[in-house]
Amino acid sequence: MDPLTLILILIGLILVVVVAVVLIRTFQFPTQTSDPEPIALTEIDGEEVARHIGLAIQMKTINHVDSEKVDPIPFQGLHNLISTLYPEVEDYLEREVIGNYSLLYTWKGSDPHLDPIALTAHMDVVPAREDADSGWTYPPFSGTVADGYVWGRGAIDCKGIMISILEAVNFLLKVGFQPKRTVYLAFGEDEEISGTRGAAQIVKTLEERGVTLSFLLDEGGVITQGSIPGVDAPVGLVGVAEKGHLSLVLRAETAAGHASAPGKTTSIGALALAIATLENNPFPQDLDFVEFMMSFLADELPFGQRMALANRWLFGRSVANRFAANAVTNANTRTTIAPTIIKGGTTENVLPAVAEAVINIRLLPGDKLVDVYKHINEMVGDEVVKVLPAHGESLYEENSWDPTDVSDVDSPQFLVLVDLIKASMPGAYAVPYLMNGATDARHYMKICDRAFRFSPFVLSPEENESVHGVNERLSFDNAARAVGFLIELIERISSIPTDFYGDERDEDSVEAEVEERRAIRQMDAPLPTRPMRKPEVEEEPFEEMEPLPEDDAPLETKPLKE
Repeated sequence: MDPLTLILILIGLILVVVVAVVLIRTFQFPTQTSDPEPIALTEIDGEEVARHIGLAIQMKTINHVDSEKVDPIPFQGLHNLISTLYPEVEDYLEREVIGNYSLLYTWKGSDPHLDPIALTAHMDVVPAREDADSGWTYPPFSGTVADGYVWGRGAIDCKGIMISILEAVNFLLKVGFQPKRTVYLAFGEDEEISGTRGAAQIVKTLEERGVTLSFLLDEGGVITQGSIPGVDAPVGLVGVAEKGHLSLVLRAETAAGHASAPGKTTSIGALALAIATLENNPFPQDLDFVEFMMSFLADELPFGQRMALANRWLFGRSVANRFAANAVTNANTRTTIAPTIIKGGTTENVLPAVAEAVINIRLLPGDKLVDVYKHINEMVGDEVVKVLPAHGESLYEENSWDPTDVSDVDSPQFLVLVDLIKASMPGAYAVPYLMNGATDARHYMKICDRAFRFSPFVLSPEENESVHGVNERLSFDNAARAVGFLIELIERISSIPTDFYGDERDEDSVEAEVEERRAIRQMDAPLPTRPMRKPEVEEEPFEEMEPLPEDDAPLETKPLKE
């Protein structure tokens, strides 16, 4: 046999192997979850629930970074409204006021040896324009019930959730339900500005009492349709992690002067160059999380898209480009940098000595504030441009935090939540996803590694966009659905008989439960519940840098470029 024939045969064999590997990986790509039987949720009068939400909306609970500027009357009014609407909750649950206005309810379970669960929401809302030209169909704090909806700021985020939780608990109390696990209802007062006076103080209180939560549900993703390219079925998005948050100031300083004789370097020019440098050198993509998320949808994906995701070793560039082409999907695959505020100059013929810009950064799990700061400082920091924390003298302030860990998706609690989403809406998928925004749930990660972020609403893209926008509203159907869903969830989650990390079971039973949980997804290895990638740190510039202060010491910013 001549050499050319041998080469052709070898190439053919290689192609056959490649095709076989691609096809095998494609057909093994789906994450297999159970296919629960459809259930009918408890029938609830959605219009009545909507009216209760409307009353809560009328309490204009807007918080402020300066606690002295917070109007206490709306928060106190909301407390009184809860007591009036839900007497059973007030009678049977222990109520505590935490911080200034946050509420913690304790519903004691029948088995004190089991770790409790928590349902949480926040009472505060973001401001809304109230003038005639605001664009609102009904005034944003009127809580108007009309056209099949309750209208107003907080209908979805997050008074609709808070009232639904109370409605569900009130219903269960009336029918005599007794949870095995203690159930906490935790309503923070300041999620929209940081959660440090609300959720953080609730967590501190529980931590001091030695409480470890078995499960926590907070606001988050919803059931939506058409939001994921290539997927037509409804999808319930369950947040299992949150990106980190950091704001930095770029400060360019040069000599002031007259605009008729500008120097070689101007503060505004240097600042503009720094911003352009950052925008043109984004953080690298990491597709691990989105690949895992999409694996829950693989049966619904077009074959080509499924094949590419399952074989990133071969189609990685195509997959990366596809996600980078859309602003939302791009943000799910990398740490993002966005300039949001810029200041410099007050007179048209004067060169300002100082120009500043604020850049807002959302960190992918695996990145840390210190490493991101070092990376940005190395890229644009020099003798003209300084890179500084936007709030205070330390990176770690109440407005800055690292990404959360990934919640335990191998847990029976996650399986119960996913099954309930699918059972209550036949034909829907339920998938874990990374939240670009922040919730109070991040504070609870200290005492709970099963914190999930899901709001049991079915929202259209238009309804979803109304959150923090104009004409925020919640339909009667969604109000009824949320209460029915939470009734079922409380019954199921509070009755899970064992904790995976319990101390009283023998080694064999623990190992058996591990294998059972792994079999649920039919994967060779469990999904890590820690950050899914390591920050890419270049050895050369970083090893010479001093570690950043994390306490009260001032941050030193030294020029890193000659």
